[in-house]
Amino acid sequence: MSFAMGSFLNEPRIHAGFAAARFFGSAALYPARLGAPGRTRRRPAEAGGVWRVPLMAAARMFYRYEAVDGAGKVVMGTMDAPDEAAVAARLTQMGFRAQSVVAAPGQAAAAPPQAAVRKSASGLPRASAREMALFFRQFAALARAGITLYQALEHLAGQTQEPALREAARQMAEAARTGGRVSDVMERHPRLFPEHATATVRAGELGGFLEVVLDEIALDYEQELAFYKGLAVPEWMILQSVFAIAVAQAMFPALFPPPPNFPLFLQRVFLRNVPIALLVLLAGRCLWLRLQDPSRRRLRDSLALRIPVFGELARQKSLASFIRTLRRLHAAGLGPISAWEGAMNVAANGVIRQRLNEAHALIRQNVPLHTAFAATGLFATEAEQLLATGMVSGQMVDMLDRVAAYYQDNVDRAFSTARFWMFRIASSLFLALSGAVLIVLVKSYFDSVFRFTEGWLD
Repeated sequence: MSFAMGSFLNEPRIHAGFAAARFFGSAALYPARLGAPGRTRRRPAEAGGVWRVPLMAAARMFYRYEAVDGAGKVVMGTMDAPDEAAVAARLTQMGFRAQSVVAAPGQAAAAPPQAAVRKSASGLPRASAREMALFFRQFAALARAGITLYQALEHLAGQTQEPALREAARQMAEAARTGGRVSDVMERHPRLFPEHATATVRAGELGGFLEVVLDEIALDYEQELAFYKGLAVPEWMILQSVFAIAVAQAMFPALFPPPPNFPLFLQRVFLRNVPIALLVLLAGRCLWLRLQDPSRRRLRDSLALRIPVFGELARQKSLASFIRTLRRLHAAGLGPISAWEGAMNVAANGVIRQRLNEAHALIRQNVPLHTAFAATGLFATEAEQLLATGMVSGQMVDMLDRVAAYYQDNVDRAFSTARFWMFRIASSLFLALSGAVLIVLVKSYFDSVFRFTEGWLD
């Protein structure tokens, strides 16, 4: 089976997203290229940014550091770790030489406890996919330009039109200013920021590739817009068909045979048929909104995996996101346990996230990576074999690169197939409703004709 990266879909929005990524200089959107030496950026955060290791113990503290990169440039940032030695070791792994490491002031404000995060379960309301794509695309561009996270988020808070995103940007800027994590603020607003988006940002903070994952989140929203692009006309035609049935059903015998009974026609249309149609549409809308609630995402994700074609797209996207993030964290110098912890929640589907979380226990027992992959039951045999080879040869990052390219190729094919079936289903539904309108018209017409001629032969 070929693991070469396939060309992406011929969608205008997707091409625009890739063009923007190339303009900004990001390699994040091309997983097959990430394995090339020197492509992954391992820059520590500027002042106000936070790259950190997982919270494995309660006694961790924040430390401000000053380090020098290979070119002699001085960089500063904040990191949480058990002690100064751990900070210095982490910087060395990332290719920097520590100059000074000191405890950061205001530790209590910098790291809000997890219990405090969970209390605000509802948070800010949702925003449209278009607004989210614009927000994360701008955030990625500012972060890549070397602007501190605090300055970038302050800028976004001042120009974002969406009220929920504007308030979230202010809170994120305050967290960056005090040395906290942006992802912690995102976690407080599950309606606005899905769990997998929060986990992706946290992985970027952890591995030092925040601007890369911000670009990927923006591309995800752009792909969502591209997926539904072109469906506005079929949706409008379906709505027209629904209301056409409501009107056509009352035309006969209210308007035929003459004389027409307009009051009866209007009564049946506006007091019976149209309210029923609106009730059906409203019930469908309410059901959709309830499934979007964070508390019901598990049910929605479980149902999504059972839908033919579309379930395969959700599955492949989740696995591709996990593999890409795991590869980057390994390339950033993290150990297998920390890398798995950072990547296991980036999958968009909650059922797949749970399976990956269950395999985390095996990783903590120092089980080989390919064995943990096999235990999930999610990955192809070819991927497991590549990882086993990587373990033996010491080329785990290269093998993860190949697996990431393989799953991204699967995403491309699943996206194309799902898009084709989306149009096919919409067209079929429109034809079915149009046929229903015709049947109602013909039946009502002939019923009226037969009733009109019943007494002619008597």
